[in-house]
Amino acid sequence: MAKAVITRYNIDTGLKLKEPISIAHISDIHERNCDYLLPMLKEQRPDLIFITGDTLERYDNRPQYEFEHRPIKKLIINGMHFTNFLFVSIEPKRMRADGENVVRLFNGLSKIAPIYMSLGNHEQKLEDEDYIFLAEHGAKVLDNADTEVEIKGFRFSLGGMSCWDYEEWLPTFISKDGYKILLCHKPDLYADELTESGIDLTLSGHTHGGQIRIGDKGMGFFVPSQGLFGKYAHGSFFDNRLIVSAGCSNTVFLPRVRNPRELVMITLR
Repeated sequence: MAKAVITRYNIDTGLKLKEPISIAHISDIHERNCDYLLPMLKEQRPDLIFITGDTLERYDNRPQYEFEHRPIKKLIINGMHFTNFLFVSIEPKRMRADGENVVRLFNGLSKIAPIYMSLGNHEQKLEDEDYIFLAEHGAKVLDNADTEVEIKGFRFSLGGMSCWDYEEWLPTFISKDGYKILLCHKPDLYADELTESGIDLTLSGHTHGGQIRIGDKGMGFFVPSQGLFGKYAHGSFFDNRLIVSAGCSNTVFLPRVRNPRELVMITLR
């Protein structure tokens, strides 16, 4: 697997901040070994850690299909799902999801900075003990919920949007005054519904960078929820209002090609 990289973004809030605020954006851990993040984060010394979903594996252990109406595209996508499901089933134990990886990681994260996290599509069956574990390790879970955060004299609203049933909560968050940051696992939800919402910054994951990047612009080959060559696979969009992480783990048998695991560092100015 390709080594991890740090991608940096500078965001102009348009406000008078006393000093810059450093945010670490982590996504798509999938209970894999992400120990490499801890020395990177200790060196970066973020003020806040935001995690945008798929930290835990809590879903039916079946292929999750991205159905398409176009026959050829449908054949390719569903074929990829079936093939991946087969290889994941027979891969070595050391490559499979293991909750101990998350325990070890969060023991380290909680000593670095406050943790806020939203949930992803792999966390649709989160259990009571999961919430207890996350709370005990300093993580505040925002699932169709928001909170007010104050850091270095800067106060803003932070929301965590679920992959489902967000329609009732979301308008309440959008209507809030002041600077707003949204943790939204699937970037296509932002592109489809939130571009005119007035949310100042949205952080997403889910795409794993498209797994294989093609061409000079690094277009993702297959982007979950977007299909082949999806537009929002990785990077910054909508004038830095949407930032998509390539993710911190590899959950499929296909290797990452020109697509390293990623720690995103954001500086609010």
